[in-house]
Amino acid sequence: MSEKNPVTTIWDYLRWRGDLPLTCDGFNEVDNLLLCIVSYIDFRRLTQLKSFDPANAMPIGEVCALLTEEDEQLGLSPEDYIPVMRAMAASERFGDVKMFAFESSNDEEKVMQFAAVSFLLPDNSVFVAYRGTDTTLVGWQEDFNMSFLTAVPAQLRATEYAKEVAEVTPRKVLRLGGHSKGGNLAAWAAIHLPEKLQRKRLAAAYNNDGPGFAKEVLESEAYARIEDKIHTYIPESSIVGMLLEHAEEYTIIDSTNHSLMQHEPLSWNVLGNQFIYLGQRSEMAQLGDSVVREWLTNMSVEERKEFTEALYSILSMGGKVKTLEDLQSGGLSGSLALVKEYIGADENKKKVINQIIKRLATDVRGELRKAAEEKLKTAEQSLRQAVFERKNSK
Repeated sequence: MSEKNPVTTIWDYLRWRGDLPLTCDGFNEVDNLLLCIVSYIDFRRLTQLKSFDPANAMPIGEVCALLTEEDEQLGLSPEDYIPVMRAMAASERFGDVKMFAFESSNDEEKVMQFAAVSFLLPDNSVFVAYRGTDTTLVGWQEDFNMSFLTAVPAQLRATEYAKEVAEVTPRKVLRLGGHSKGGNLAAWAAIHLPEKLQRKRLAAAYNNDGPGFAKEVLESEAYARIEDKIHTYIPESSIVGMLLEHAEEYTIIDSTNHSLMQHEPLSWNVLGNQFIYLGQRSEMAQLGDSVVREWLTNMSVEERKEFTEALYSILSMGGKVKTLEDLQSGGLSGSLALVKEYIGADENKKKVINQIIKRLATDVRGELRKAAEEKLKTAEQSLRQAVFERKNSK
């Protein structure tokens, strides 16, 4: 019997392959994920890092030396990411990397949550890393808006940001990447770059468990030009990366976590210089994909817009709550305030939320019942076959 490969994560990758410089062993998908993880860290205190001039780029080790606990990552994960960055800075592989062009914006008026940072790599390339959704409610509202808007402000800014970075690094190969919403931004920016930049300098765009796009984007000429440059990775059971549509080929990967927690990038399994690939999504994940897609398909654009606005209004308690931490810190009193906000909402908002949640619940029950019936049918067939074989063997 063959021995199963040991389960390893990016920590093991840094320990075992961190001594191989990029000039000896080329850039790979695991390197992409590590740089995307760094983009979640809060660099707002570091003024020099905000410069878009590559001459002012800071060595990754110098950046690490300035970080404290208050700068920890702003994503939804409970994990600490600064230790990952410090391990990268201590390695031969990433020790010579420089960082610049940090940008972070949360604009309630525009409904935009955007953050990115760029890396100058020793292989004469530049990597743009877009941050995923953070804990601000405006970030979540923007994510919901993707279901009915042709483009959200963060996507438009992602394209402009990539063009600005490309302009100040004219002779470098360009790679874009992001995790979660950041992965969607990376792919979006790649699709909407000028054609010359797409053909001449863009090497790859990495969508690490981020949502896909509406059909019209996937059927565009711009998308067709770079489809083979978009690399999409989706864990076996995660649901985030299957939102909207993926026309590109995507790779199913393994994780040490289960269900929704597979979205956490530190849990992704690695073998050598790539993720551990699986043949297909888990059965429950496939069921979830079909339910979510069916749900979105059955909603009109206007319904999606009304649902998003009503839900945001109630969650933000009329604009008084700004972050998920604010909601959570309220404890029981916060929950009661949320209920009170819902009860006090106008009848149209309540009606929209009730109707759509009821429809989703009905779809889920129907799909689960259908799956259970199929399982029962398969079990009965297997039982009949076993009985038949036992009779014939006598």
